[in-house]
Amino acid sequence: MARKRTKRERNLSKETQRGAAHRITDAEVVDMALHKAPIKKKRVLNCVPSMKQEEDWTFETAQQAGVAPARLAVPPSRDLRAAWWKIRDQRSTGACVGFAAADGVLRWHYVTAGWIKKSVETSPRFIWMADKETDDVTVYPTTFIEGAGTQTKYALRIARKYGCVLEKDLPMTGGLFPGSTVQFYTYAAQLRIRMFFNLGTDLAIWRYWIAKHGPILTRLDCDGSWMNANATNYKLKVHPTGGTHGGHAVALVGYTKNYFIVRNSWGTGWGRKGFVYAYDSYASKAFTEAYGAVL
Repeated sequence: MARKRTKRERNLSKETQRGAAHRITDAEVVDMALHKAPIKKKRVLNCVPSMKQEEDWTFETAQQAGVAPARLAVPPSRDLRAAWWKIRDQRSTGACVGFAAADGVLRWHYVTAGWIKKSVETSPRFIWMADKETDDVTVYPTTFIEGAGTQTKYALRIARKYGCVLEKDLPMTGGLFPGSTVQFYTYAAQLRIRMFFNLGTDLAIWRYWIAKHGPILTRLDCDGSWMNANATNYKLKVHPTGGTHGGHAVALVGYTKNYFIVRNSWGTGWGRKGFVYAYDSYASKAFTEAYGAVL
């Protein structure tokens, strides 16, 4: 008796037949299959485009202020990944902006500057919750709504205005801070950043920033190849022009002349131990905004 085909196998067969009928390429068939492939874990994609970007301090502002030079001379490659900087998993929460900002950008700066030890973790929950409660998206509280939108810009605005607290003070799971409000924000204020800049969508500027200033906080529109990065051998080269699954916040932590190293917060089972390589052709379409922080 023949083995009954799984739903995925039937879908793949249908897509292959459709590809033959319309004479589309094998790559297009694979892309369609990726969009229909089952996602092992439910992921909340709630990062919305940052508002009022026309009011941001830009890279040109950084140049005028002497934070960045007029000419962008950078090494051919840079990789900020380190053994102490473990990949975490936001699981089924909508905390991507908290992980990308607190763990993916701020923690690197704090450790590199000697503000905290390598073994100390920052609190994604603080940035995530504060982002929800202080944005301009809604006039009503959304802390208790998992899918409520967050913005990358507002995450760094929190870090500039209030600072950041540590995981031990506000863990991702568990109770709230037991001390006073004054005590909590005194802790946070010790980890304030001085400024942040909107780096636009120029990939040359992104490479300069990573080489000279550190990780970049960015937002992307997740397509099928992102959602199933293991199926693409962790290399993302083509971003579709059609619909996507939703917005997600991640950090850019390195580059070569061909691609960017992307740090995600979906655990080490996703991608190559939590990272993927976004080629310029993909990055220029998928990543819709980018912000860099300065201590």
